[in-house]
Amino acid sequence: MGSCSVPVEPINQYALVTYLPDELGRFLDQMRRDLVAQCTARSHLSLLPPRSLQAASHHAESQIEHLAQITQPFVVSIGDVCIFPKTSVVYLELTSGQNDLLKMHGALSQGALEFDEPYPFHPHITLAQNFEVDTVGERFETAKAKWLEYEGPREFLLDRVVFVQNSVCNTWSDLRTFRLMGLPNARAMQPVQQLSRTY
Repeated sequence: MGSCSVPVEPINQYALVTYLPDELGRFLDQMRRDLVAQCTARSHLSLLPPRSLQAASHHAESQIEHLAQITQPFVVSIGDVCIFPKTSVVYLELTSGQNDLLKMHGALSQGALEFDEPYPFHPHITLAQNFEVDTVGERFETAKAKWLEYEGPREFLLDRVVFVQNSVCNTWSDLRTFRLMGLPNARAMQPVQQLSRTY
């Protein structure tokens, strides 16, 4: 998701994301660069925030693949620009799709992907982080103005997820993409809990 001037050495830090598509993705990519000049990250929504793994990564991939096979694609709609008070991260709130994201996060945060996350999971799209805290108000107002000007789609179909790995210079690499292949099924999450007991 970024560039590095030294050889990329992977580290034990992984995440599961979905990238924002087409016009929406291009607009948010540019907004992130406008808000934080050094930002090279591609706009995305995290289903699993960064975490170290206690098991081999192929076990994590098997767990993700199983869930993807039984999970149907769903629509995510995007709302207003907000700020996380504790971290000063500027982000876009979601207005639909949160329940599906919370279910996926809960089903995956066990077994090979279990991790003690520092904050409660709050699905969102990051716009600006890692900047001087005293400029948060200015960046928040800039983000609100840019988002208000945007006339393209504010929703997308989440039909795939990407397993990514970080490096020593904080650049993320895509390891594997999984398409959501499931059909509507209220009990779709139960088999994942059974699978996770084998790790």
